[in-house]
Amino acid sequence: MTHRIKLMVVDDHSMVATGLAMELKEQQDFQVTEVVTVPEQVIDKLSKHTPDVILMDIRMGIHNGIKMTEEIKSQFPEIKIVLMSGYNMGQLAKNSKADAFASKEEPIESLASTIRKVCLESATVFPTDNYFEEKLTDTEAKVLKLLGDDLTRKEIATALCISEKTVANHITVILRKLNVRSRIGAVLKGVELGLIDSSSV
Repeated sequence: MTHRIKLMVVDDHSMVATGLAMELKEQQDFQVTEVVTVPEQVIDKLSKHTPDVILMDIRMGIHNGIKMTEEIKSQFPEIKIVLMSGYNMGQLAKNSKADAFASKEEPIESLASTIRKVCLESATVFPTDNYFEEKLTDTEAKVLKLLGDDLTRKEIATALCISEKTVANHITVILRKLNVRSRIGAVLKGVELGLIDSSSV
């Protein structure tokens, strides 16, 4: 059996940490060895079980993932660290000792790819300012705007005279292109990029 990448998930929000761990466990080459929701316990946990990669939230109450990265790296330099946030903190993470930054809105496939690159290729992975590289088609843009109007798939299908399955396919592509994991994430990113009028959301 090939080596499975051992992961530790660190996030002070239990539901977020547990949900992320469950998604990562679906990857056959990943093994989630620890889910830590109390940041103070990280160093103690690492002295007992050393993962290949740590996925860690940047903002955890009074704890700062950037500073924790420095502390972890000073004691365990071989461990790769992927910092995560729901906010655009890629540049801040890049200036730290972390190996990568991932948005919490990224599809799990994108996050898994980042983990593999960091662990197997010793690469550093940070987003560029030009992260929105794939433009939406006219139909995808219309679907996104209707998502912003809080329409259901059935209502979108009726409005655009297409099938619900086609709408679902468009939504899947939109999530991938915008690098988000949910409809809400797509709408928020659409507003941020000027694809949706914020007054309509």
